[in-house]
Amino acid sequence: MLEMLFAHPESSVMFTLAIVALVLVSIFKEDFFRPSTLYFLVQMIMLGVSYMQFLPMMSDFNYSTWLVWGGGMFCFLVGCYMTDFAWRSYGGPPLQKKLSVHGKYNWVCHFILSFSAFAYFFVGVLGVISVTGNLVLLTDNPSQWLTGKDNDVLKYADFFTTGAMVVGLFAVASFKSMNPVRWVRYASRFMVAFTIVLSFMTYPSRGINMLCIGMFMILFNYLRGRFSWRSLAVVTVLVCVFFVAVATLKGQYGNSDVTDSKIAKEVALLPYKYVANNYWNLDYAFNRMSDIPEHEWTYGIDAFFGITHLMHIGDGIQQSFGWDSPYNESVVKYTGLNTILYLWDAYKDFGLPGIFLLPFFFGVFFTFCYHKMAIAKSPLMLLLTATFMLWIILWNFTTGYKQSMYWVWMFFFFFVCTVSSGRTILPPDPEVVGKVEAKKV
Repeated sequence: MLEMLFAHPESSVMFTLAIVALVLVSIFKEDFFRPSTLYFLVQMIMLGVSYMQFLPMMSDFNYSTWLVWGGGMFCFLVGCYMTDFAWRSYGGPPLQKKLSVHGKYNWVCHFILSFSAFAYFFVGVLGVISVTGNLVLLTDNPSQWLTGKDNDVLKYADFFTTGAMVVGLFAVASFKSMNPVRWVRYASRFMVAFTIVLSFMTYPSRGINMLCIGMFMILFNYLRGRFSWRSLAVVTVLVCVFFVAVATLKGQYGNSDVTDSKIAKEVALLPYKYVANNYWNLDYAFNRMSDIPEHEWTYGIDAFFGITHLMHIGDGIQQSFGWDSPYNESVVKYTGLNTILYLWDAYKDFGLPGIFLLPFFFGVFFTFCYHKMAIAKSPLMLLLTATFMLWIILWNFTTGYKQSMYWVWMFFFFFVCTVSSGRTILPPDPEVVGKVEAKKV
């Protein structure tokens, strides 16, 4: 192991920086799920692992790739620290270890309205059953429905991928620091567990189900108690085990037994491929061979694919202009491994300035939402922040703002929290307000 680290000094440096950050966070009892801390740790660890170069596809970065990756992280962190400084300068309160709602909030209404989100998710469950005849996990051959992007089950993906949204809405009502209504807390805890299990049985995908668990973990961190580095280490090991288990279910190891020593190397390499391919695709995308045409600029239009996809026009726009789908066809270095860092989307949507301006904007916005949780009058800011933390973790794989499911989440979060806090969604009618004021006089 030490020989490998010496052979790859880049990995050694990144792991050292990650360890230093972990030690500092532990000593000063800071929050791991703080935007700046989480972004730094995720990037250091994942690129450090990737740079171990277990596979030849993961070649050394070109200088331009280092500039893109490092420049994006630098701008994100600058945005975070500027917002931290501004918040303290204007007397903003620090974030409590256990958050609570600062104002009147109707938790019974929140609980009831959360079932509207569950109904949306359940449409996907019923849709999957209509295609497969059962929940995918309970079919005779689950791998038949979990492989390929053209099977009929994925027609209902916009619905059954929202399990984490349902988990989030019920989870915020599950903690005593947030919700004083006892029966709602217990009922919400049941719904959290039920939704996670149902989501896994409906479509046992790594991404979808880790979103459910991740959403609950992040909310637990904010509402029950901060995670330690030991807890996160245990969770990381469990995630790896879950990854291998789902890969076995999908038949990605063939008919072999994953405990067979002959395929032990492949068992270890599959998670590595899913992490490292994001970085080798990023390097490949920004350093094309002379005979491979550059991806066309999308004029910023494709940045709204998450919304246009829900309107059923997004895929048509991409096809008519010849742009990549979410499967990143033009930048895949190795067939079948098609995910890439969000910085590539920032570049093709907003050009070279987007590589630096978009991370800076998100650094400012995410950190503002993080601090705003300390004085929030509803769980809305907490749910948004938890979603943004998931974005940071998963930005190695997908670009959050371009995923349609997150826009569905935002709608339901806003709807449930706004109504439950007693505020109206639409602005009041001026004539009605005028009549009311006249009666008061």
